[in-house]
Amino acid sequence: MNVRAIDFIALSVADMDRAATFYRDILGLDIPPGDAGHPMHAMWRELDTSPVTIALSLDAENAGKSGGIGLAVPDVASAVAEVRASGHRVVMDVFDTPVCHMAIILDPDGNTLYLHQRKDGTAG
Repeated sequence: MNVRAIDFIALSVADMDRAATFYRDILGLDIPPGDAGHPMHAMWRELDTSPVTIALSLDAENAGKSGGIGLAVPDVASAVAEVRASGHRVVMDVFDTPVCHMAIILDPDGNTLYLHQRKDGTAG
């Protein structure tokens, strides 16, 4: 076997429409429309986070049990303010490390998202 790259990371969610709304409206991620008439549309949606895709997988039993994803943002403090203003949960406010600024939030299903800003300005 020769793993070449990570193609997608899947997050289990209990309510596909609620999750898609959060990722689209709160985080500003693009969700390609896909085929709304296709049976998989209700069970699987992919977010355009090139080069690695975030996939939302309808799985109520495992919702919120995913590991966590670090999302590069241009300004962690502003991103946290937006999350708070939307009424979603901030688990850990902005903190600094020698190389980054970071905060931890939860999506509507309890999946951990790290808002991350490298001090050198790079991402990915």
